[in-house]
Amino acid sequence: MSITTSNLYSESYSVWEIFLKAIPNLDPKKRYRINLIHSSMPNINDKGFNGYPFIVLSIGVGEAKPSFDMRISEKTFRILISIWSPESTDIDGMSDKIINGLRTEGNLPEFQVLSLDNSNFSWDLDKNGKKILFRNINIVAKNRI
Repeated sequence: MSITTSNLYSESYSVWEIFLKAIPNLDPKKRYRINLIHSSMPNINDKGFNGYPFIVLSIGVGEAKPSFDMRISEKTFRILISIWSPESTDIDGMSDKIINGLRTEGNLPEFQVLSLDNSNFSWDLDKNGKKILFRNINIVAKNRI
């Protein structure tokens, strides 16, 4: 399926999720059949929680020159990939693999990446009082729809 004005969020999320899932050995714990990618922060106290590390993927959509009719327009996508783990080595390794995947041409033919940046480590406490590190990878991309 392709990204259209009627599926901007759902299909662009799907494209980025497929991109992340296609990165070889992205999960440093080598867990199989595990939902590594989430659309929001998972409940870490839930019996179904698969453990750390995990990724929270979110998509924002904008338009420099809004076109509210049916004409083709250029959309700007803001992709936020947050990597969470108690281990800094997990975050570094996953970040390296994602950045290298972005640099490989052809991995995301739907998008032209305009900018890429990431944060230093930040941290928070989970519900059990355990210190958890995270890094945000911020991507701005465009697509003509």
